[in-house]
Amino acid sequence: MAYVSLSLNVPDAVVAALAGGRPVIALSEIPQRLDLAAGRPVRLLDARGQELAVGIADPENEVIRIYAKSAVPFNAGFFRRRVDAAIALRRQLGLLGTTTCRILHGEGDWLSGFSADLFGPFAVLWVYSRALIEHGREIAAGLREALGLRGVVLKLRPKGGGTAGAVKQETVGEEPPEKITVYEHGVPYEVHLLGGLNVGLFTDMREHRRGLARFTSGRRVLNGFAYTGSLSVAAALGGATLVTSVDLSSGVLKWAAENFRLSGLDPAAHRFEVSDVPRWVERAVKAGEKFDLVILDPPTFSTARASGWAIKSDYAPLIASAISLFPEDTGGILWISANTVGEQRLARFLDEGIKRAGRRVQILELGGLPPDYPTLPAYPESRYLEVCLVRVT
Repeated sequence: MAYVSLSLNVPDAVVAALAGGRPVIALSEIPQRLDLAAGRPVRLLDARGQELAVGIADPENEVIRIYAKSAVPFNAGFFRRRVDAAIALRRQLGLLGTTTCRILHGEGDWLSGFSADLFGPFAVLWVYSRALIEHGREIAAGLREALGLRGVVLKLRPKGGGTAGAVKQETVGEEPPEKITVYEHGVPYEVHLLGGLNVGLFTDMREHRRGLARFTSGRRVLNGFAYTGSLSVAAALGGATLVTSVDLSSGVLKWAAENFRLSGLDPAAHRFEVSDVPRWVERAVKAGEKFDLVILDPPTFSTARASGWAIKSDYAPLIASAISLFPEDTGGILWISANTVGEQRLARFLDEGIKRAGRRVQILELGGLPPDYPTLPAYPESRYLEVCLVRVT
């Protein structure tokens, strides 16, 4: 549905935020909010009527998404130019044709509300609001044409949509097979592009998987919250003597075993444990099991386990328990990550976990998003990934 753009005068605080390049303005910051229908173009003006920015109303997420500094038609041509610019960056990074990667990263590519990953001859495009679905189709068509893709799977990810269950999706172009094999720096992984919101491989961890081999040779490795086992595969390829993958879902662990086979690794030479991770670690500590490297890559929140999981309250105790799995004489390496925002920072969980464990540690490396996940200085909320490598003695 086409709308005539609506002009809104904004207070000085919003004027300053827009001048600083903020790509999203909360509706609560704008006193004058008349007829903000979903998907309606909006012109933001200062007190003198000077145009500051133009965007699209997204009341579902209670924001206005900013796309340009001056009036411009939000049509297929506009979105294709933004897609082309995003592709040019990934081409400059040498990623196209060599590996899976993020091809479009929301606000970082000046396309708030959209993100897309490249998986071989297909792509998956996530749209974060019903208000943006028509523009999502235009972006999907632009990606397909610009990259010569067979098809683009468009997945609607509305606010509060979660990550499980049925997902509203459609395909622009050819529909991919139920399962395909894609390559990340030459390592094969099975992905399910027509599954739920998550397809089996998170591209934001690509460079961290590649760097894991520095610490795995000859080591006993535990991978908690293993999901489809991509970090487990990386550890095994790096020479780990035994990799134990723990996840609450038997289905994803079967998927993980298949990823082992794709790399020529024998799953029977490793362990796949269907269990709640904190409880499994607790039992392992009591049983006297020891590991040289522990990987923890938990969700922020989950109701899958009987008592639930919340990173804010449960991560620090888990870190402390995991540290207890390292031998007292030789210690070990702790690899932890989190999708964090606001005050929920990884350093906080690590500090509390260390104090509980009573062991000495050295931080070896801190990491975050790879370069195909660009972010804007004015929008730190989009820099969500934190990874920390810690040596425990």
